[in-house]
Amino acid sequence: MYGKLRSLVPGSSACEDTIMMVDFVENETFARFVERLGLHEKDLGDCFINGNLAKKNYQMKDDDRIGLFPFNMVLLCGGQHLKGHGYTKEDVDVDYY
Repeated sequence: MYGKLRSLVPGSSACEDTIMMVDFVENETFARFVERLGLHEKDLGDCFINGNLAKKNYQMKDDDRIGLFPFNMVLLCGGQHLKGHGYTKEDVDVDYY
């Protein structure tokens, strides 16, 4: 958890990693996972799953590591190289890596 989302973890501090352990749910997508945490898409900025840009329809796996950033924390360059040149908010299936 990063930025304002740290408040979801009691006792968290900006000067240390803020980690929330969450139970795995079979067949859950990233979008459903976010809903389960009580968040909405508008609450989030750029998020990552195992270091890759998160996509709404990604099927979660038991050992995934998720980085959640709030709406006011996005990639400095807009993430054009990750999201597809010319797009900033669309779910574009582009993987240059």
